[in-house]
Amino acid sequence: MTQQKDKYNFVLYVPEVKHEGFRVTETGTVVLEFAVNPVRKLMGKLVNREPVSDIEFDELSSTAWLSIDGARSVLDIARIQSAKTGDDIDEAVRRVVKFMRYVAKRGWIRFKEVQQI
Repeated sequence: MTQQKDKYNFVLYVPEVKHEGFRVTETGTVVLEFAVNPVRKLMGKLVNREPVSDIEFDELSSTAWLSIDGARSVLDIARIQSAKTGDDIDEAVRRVVKFMRYVAKRGWIRFKEVQQI
């Protein structure tokens, strides 16, 4: 019975990074780099501006992103966040789950199937 229940528990999922184009700045934040759309490049030339498609995460999002190694579950990452911020584990889980859903929806991460023991 618990095995069936655990199968659908989101905090037990193990995320993997799909988007390999990222870098870490000197301050420790993660910047996701994307190719600039040719139409956007043309529009940028028309207004004399260089188009930018990069996304910079804040400190907590950067920590969560860098914690994704293909072995840690969402709960493990939430525990790391909780220890870093001193927040309650429930608050950390809520924040990490929201972040994971956001980046998964955009296709930047995927979730591995974990073998049930």
